Parts: sequence; structure tokens; C-alpha cells
Amino acid sequence: MTTLEEGKSGEFRTFEDTSPKVASSGPLGLCAFALTTFVLSINNSGSYYLQLPNIVVGLALFYGGLVQLIAGLWHLKAGNTFGATAAGSFGAFWLSYASNFIFRLTDFYIPEDPFAVDHAIGIYLLAWTIFTFLLTLAALKTNGATLLLFFFLNTAMVLLTLGKFYQLSEDVKGPNGLTKAGGVFGILTSLMAWYNAFAELITLETSYFTLPVYDLSHKRR
Repeated sequence: MTTLEEGKSGEFRTFEDTSPKVASSGPLGLCAFALTTFVLSINNSGSYYLQLPNIVVGLALFYGGLVQLIAGLWHLKAGNTFGATAAGSFGAFWLSYASNFIFRLTDFYIPEDPFAVDHAIGIYLLAWTIFTFLLTLAALKTNGATLLLFFFLNTAMVLLTLGKFYQLSEDVKGPNGLTKAGGVFGILTSLMAWYNAFAELITLETSYFTLPVYDLSHKRR
């Protein structure tokens, strides 16, 4: 790229634009979100291979949390307001999730309400469900792959939220039916997040094929 500057004599001189190119942080943020969501959703779906969610804490701190938060700040540098809001917010979500385990913020018991912890987490998830839905409204004219990602994510968040208010039992250990269904949609969400990430990473310059995303912007040419 070049820029033009007018000299004292009225002539224009050409200068090379040496400002560094800002790379897209979209794939990085999406991959961080996808992998962390995948591991937690395996637990939420009731898998016998991952019965405790503690293993996701490290991922939530560093990959889903810190790395995604950095990706959000990177979006700000590139002028991508939506990407900055989404990546930065979900990076903070994973950091807050990890904090609940590290600082034992949900380790309490109220005799009058044996499900008080579940209800508190349910309100926490409800707030994130509302935020996710509002983000979806801001992405209606992006592309089909992004909208499908948000459809799965919204469904997962709704089911996980409902699972903290309904089908609760002191006799049953592990996730209930609603939470298991939320875990399944969480897995689908992570797969779509990976798809969106690699749809941007895989180009004809680096591979032999590309992944379609189905543009919905309807821009006039």
C-alpha cells in the first residue's frame, strides 16, 4: 500500500506504507472456545470417561480464558467490534468458570434449600444465555456457518440453564436429562466453532480445498 503526501512545490510524493499487517485472531479465539467447550460438554453429556469437570479448569484458565481474551483484544486492534465483544466476553466466561472451582465459590449448603447451589449456577447461566441470544441478533447477516454455531450454542445454554432449575434430585448423582442434552448440543457447538475457525484458516494458498460458510450479507456489487 502507498500513501500520497503533497510537497511544498505542490508535487505529490509517494511513500510506502510500512505499518505491520494485523492478522485475524478469529481462528485462534474460535479454536480456544471450541476445545474448552468440547471437554466440558463431554462431562455435561454424562460420559463415563469424564465424570468430573475438574480437568477443564486448566483449559478454562489458559486456552478458553486467557487466549480467547487476548484474541478479543486483537479483534479490537483490527477494528472488529463484534469479534472483540464475543471473544473477549467468552474468554471472561471461561475465566469466571475456572474461578468458581479455584476459589470454591459454589461450595456452600443451605439446609432450607438443598438446591441453592444449582439455582445460583442457573442464574449465572441464564445471564450468559441472554447475552448469547443478543450476540446472535447481531450476527444475523454474517454467514450460515456462524448462525449455525450460535443456534447450537443458544440451545446448549438454554438446556444447561433449565437443568439447574428442573429435574433436580438429591438421590441422583451426575447430570440430569436436561444437562445431558445441553452437553450434546455443547459438543455440536464446539464442532461448529472448529468448522468456522478452519473455514478461515484453510485457503487455496495453504490447502487443496476450502470450507464454505454461505455468506448472508447480500452486499450490493
